[in-house]
Amino acid sequence: MIGTSRAALLGIVLGGALAAGAQAQTALKFGHIVGTDHAIHIGATAMAEHVGKCTGGAVKIDIFPGGQLGNEGALIDQTKLGAVDFANSGASFLSRDFAPLGISSLPYAFRDRPHAIAYASSPVLRELMDGWEKASGQIMLGAYYAGAFHIYGQEGHGSPESLKGKKIRVPDAPSWMVFYRAVGANPTPMALGEVYLGLRQGVIDGANLPLGVGFSLKMHEVAKVVSMTFHQMEMAMLLTGQHLKRRLSADHWRCVTEGGKVYAEAAQKETIRAEDALRKEMTDKNLTKVIDVDVAAFQKATASVFDDRVKAGEFPQSLVDRIRAIK
Repeated sequence: MIGTSRAALLGIVLGGALAAGAQAQTALKFGHIVGTDHAIHIGATAMAEHVGKCTGGAVKIDIFPGGQLGNEGALIDQTKLGAVDFANSGASFLSRDFAPLGISSLPYAFRDRPHAIAYASSPVLRELMDGWEKASGQIMLGAYYAGAFHIYGQEGHGSPESLKGKKIRVPDAPSWMVFYRAVGANPTPMALGEVYLGLRQGVIDGANLPLGVGFSLKMHEVAKVVSMTFHQMEMAMLLTGQHLKRRLSADHWRCVTEGGKVYAEAAQKETIRAEDALRKEMTDKNLTKVIDVDVAAFQKATASVFDDRVKAGEFPQSLVDRIRAIK
């Protein structure tokens, strides 16, 4: 009887300890707006694995894809409030809080993809990220090249003239509208989750998207042509709020900051892989028509954008020169 009682008591103690351990685990929320096959989700998964191992399972990251926790703007707001712990957003969208960050989103800011990738890890971008953090009160854990943007639509746009008067969906941020206004189009803010129906129902004539996002959201089902303009090469950032730094121990916060770098590396790697593979896949499977455009004509039509922004005081010429000098 005594042995049985001791065993029972030991079981209660061990059970209580295990329950306490389970309760002690910190669960964090990562929200994003695309599918599980997209670079953002792949990066988030890599980050979750790193943080779990680094903290010995004390911190876990739960990932909510497909806009389950809200659209891009809502996710950013929720990281400020602490309702969501991590969100991914582009420099163009975030430039609403700190205008100079949006310089990379202006038309043809980069010579090519290697130039954009070099900028993603440059001191120039880190300085702009620091400026955004001071302006917003939030924290950027990582940055990466998130892809070149093209035009999904019901017709091809091989030259700037073909875009005149066309309603093209863009996110609700000023820097997204610059390219389309420069070529005479009508940039139309719309939540990403509404674009599929917008294209199918003819509410918009086209959508501004990178191949990875367009493919993940199956835009090729409702767009007849993808015009490869390469007019914007976006930087994306992983965001969190000050609440998380206050909530975690110093060691666990270190694991999260390391995880931010893991996230950016994995997301960028997948972005590049997808860019190189998706055009061929869409063409080979006859999912939609993909056409090359007169890039030089688009560059010429938008050439004054940087000068106009410098004259308006949005950012200094020295910043333009520093970005162009990156190799």
